Amino acid sequence: MSPGVPYGREVIGMAGEEIPELVERLVRGSAGTVFRTATDATWLRVAPEGARLQQHGWKLHVSSRAATLTDLIGKLVPVLLAEGCTFKLAKSVAVLERLNDGVHSPATVGKAFTIYPAADQVRDLGVRLAELLAGHEGPRVLSDRRVRPGSPVYYRYGPFTKPWTTDAYGRLIANIPGPGGEEFGALATLRYRQPDWVVDPFTGERGGAANAATGGPKVIGGHYEIVAGVYESGRGDTYRAVDRRDGRRVVVKQARALVDEHGAGDVRMRLRNERRVLQALDGVDGVAGFVDHFRYGADEYLVTEDAGPANLDDDVMLGGRYGLEAGADRSLAGLGGRLARILHAVHARGVVARDLSPKNVIVDGDRVTLVDFGLSWYDGLHLPGATIGYSPARQLRGEDPRPADDFAALGMTLMFAAYGLAPVSVGEDWEAPRERALQTIRRDFGDAPTGMIGVIADLLDADEDTVLRAARRLASGQDHAAVPRVSAAPLPRQPEVTDTLAAEIADNLLGDLLDQSRRVLKSSSGQSVAHDAGVYSGAAGIGLELLEHLDAPGVADVLAELVPFTVRAVDSVDLSPGLMVGRTGVDVFLARAAAEGFRDPAYQGAFIPAADWAPTLDDLIVGASGVAMGHLLLEEFEPGRGHLDAVRRGAGFVLGAPLPNAESVPTNLPATAGVDPSVGRAHGLAGTVEMLHIVGGRLADPALLTAAEERTAVLRTRAEEMIPRALTRFAAPLAVSWCQGLAGVAQTLFMVGAREEAHRVADACLESLPRVSVATQCCGGAGIGNMLIDLGRWDDARAVAVHMLLRSEGPARHPVFVKDEPENNSASWAFGVAGVLGFFRRLARGGGHSGLPVPEAALSMRTPG
Repeated sequence: MSPGVPYGREVIGMAGEEIPELVERLVRGSAGTVFRTATDATWLRVAPEGARLQQHGWKLHVSSRAATLTDLIGKLVPVLLAEGCTFKLAKSVAVLERLNDGVHSPATVGKAFTIYPAADQVRDLGVRLAELLAGHEGPRVLSDRRVRPGSPVYYRYGPFTKPWTTDAYGRLIANIPGPGGEEFGALATLRYRQPDWVVDPFTGERGGAANAATGGPKVIGGHYEIVAGVYESGRGDTYRAVDRRDGRRVVVKQARALVDEHGAGDVRMRLRNERRVLQALDGVDGVAGFVDHFRYGADEYLVTEDAGPANLDDDVMLGGRYGLEAGADRSLAGLGGRLARILHAVHARGVVARDLSPKNVIVDGDRVTLVDFGLSWYDGLHLPGATIGYSPARQLRGEDPRPADDFAALGMTLMFAAYGLAPVSVGEDWEAPRERALQTIRRDFGDAPTGMIGVIADLLDADEDTVLRAARRLASGQDHAAVPRVSAAPLPRQPEVTDTLAAEIADNLLGDLLDQSRRVLKSSSGQSVAHDAGVYSGAAGIGLELLEHLDAPGVADVLAELVPFTVRAVDSVDLSPGLMVGRTGVDVFLARAAAEGFRDPAYQGAFIPAADWAPTLDDLIVGASGVAMGHLLLEEFEPGRGHLDAVRRGAGFVLGAPLPNAESVPTNLPATAGVDPSVGRAHGLAGTVEMLHIVGGRLADPALLTAAEERTAVLRTRAEEMIPRALTRFAAPLAVSWCQGLAGVAQTLFMVGAREEAHRVADACLESLPRVSVATQCCGGAGIGNMLIDLGRWDDARAVAVHMLLRSEGPARHPVFVKDEPENNSASWAFGVAGVLGFFRRLARGGGHSGLPVPEAALSMRTPG
């Protein structure tokens, strides 16, 4: 400790002062060391001038409620300045409210301050701060240990500067290296973890012993024995348990103290409200019954009956979508009727549920049960909240609860059961989910749908009386097969995507991409996006799309910054060779940018793998096929440098490798999902076939061309086998994706001349299109649309564009397809705006470069006929 600085000194006159201004004032008023401050979207950073942080070590976190953050600043900042510490803090009360909500970033709950002490300072400082701040309240920091009970000071071993690197698959990871070559995952989780080679400065425990002691309670509440975890959350975990007293199976739900505080309290208030409501619903068939409510430490736990093995989300994934036909296996009418009758019984007890969605519907065969009544209205009281997409707009606007709200949510839940698609929820247009659902019904069933789909349309009607009448009809159990809708109101039309509209969408998406790219360029070093140079999710993919728009205002300025940003990102991470995820694709972008005049003096040219380079995989994304294709392109920009040698090495590796299969390229999805990535273009056979054809032709290599023909025959057979699997009610949208599904397979088949098979595969993609949930390139609509453009099927490509608009928010001319979160790759080629823009650009222009860094000479680029 520095002498002469009394702990507990308060700062006067903070009322109404913004946190950055308050901290700046404290910094200016500190004696001795000169400090510098900097802010990003979340943190205000304070560091002694010239300070250089070690890469990792023991760091301290100080937790706080958002309401008392300025009080904490007044006590803590002067001490940290006197100690000469580097630290960061939430830059506003609103930011801390978001950090503490347990949803946006669960591992950051409570982390109002992060302090980076020197190794010989951490114990003394931690103990002193724990004494100083005793009694200051804040949520528990789940990734850390507490210095002492009753104090908000925590600690863990972690990174001071993020040690970004890549794994064998080219993905960005953050690991801390140990003295013996060990690696420790640096990012915080919801459990305390400690490297095996370090000793806890407060307890003296080594990592192995500390990690073994961090398991949660096995028996809580005296007699509830935890048998399985159901859900892990920053707000609280949910478990399955057995009551030791009688063997009854129960569900135990935790609410963590001081998390997600609002005027009505924190998440514990939801648990208390749920107990109140469940007691009012005692005996209602179809509602999980109340068992117990108790405290364990500061947290609270609610115990209810175990209603079954799966919620409706999991049930649809495992058991398939529900059938619309009367008497169908897994009948949508049967599911809807049971849920409507439960809701009527709930309403008869004076309760409005207010949170009906697939996650809160438990399915056990023909039995369905409602759970989670924490937001429910009863006896004039309810808590604010909603499930975006399922809850009606009036609930999100905070209007008084009504029974019709539950039936509107039932309509959205039944849409999910029929399509397997969650509602649109990418922006803040609360009316969009209902409108898009009605537009989807009109597209697929016309303006006068009957049967169950007509009932759903009525449940989603804007007229409350129509909703209630439809709910009564549904609950009655009558045959809905040919019954007309209750409402006579026309369903909203879906837009028609003309060339003019496609061009307008592309222009507006380009504006969005430029805006998000500028924010990527300003990202802090602690964010992964600042180190992601790759084509798939990073800077190179954004840049390759921007190079297609050089005549547009602002593009050249962004590219002039993006090129050196990409070079810095490459330098910060040791990227292995790889086309979509790796150094090879980055070099393709930088070479194309240099050809257009965008150069960075620090860039020394493309990296060429050494003669002893041995790829781990043979795929197009990160493996030998992609590396060979990338260096074939780079030979055009840097002839004679040795790129063709890298092409031969990559192709030779593929030639000597066994064909990809389900064992070598596994999937986490059940077999019924119809997804086999070992056949797909990104990770499997299709990508290797594509490479062998293109490289074999360019090098005039008979061995490669022979292998290409042999593998094409296998690909044809496996593609035909995939088609029926992709069309079952169990099939996941990924089954027709660009990356792991049929869309990418169709592109390869078309390129290598198997055009009849390519069109059959494309037909299957179109049949499955209504169940494709996202608009993006990698796993969604844009990937399917680009495939159809490659095949010259322009009307079908426009149908994909319509579907993508039905999965968007905003006006048709300026749709929002992904959440605006550049720090989470929303600008990227694979998951964001760049990939979606590429599809609409090609649709508007009648063709053009696909955006993939692969040779495209073999593709027949078509124009609309």
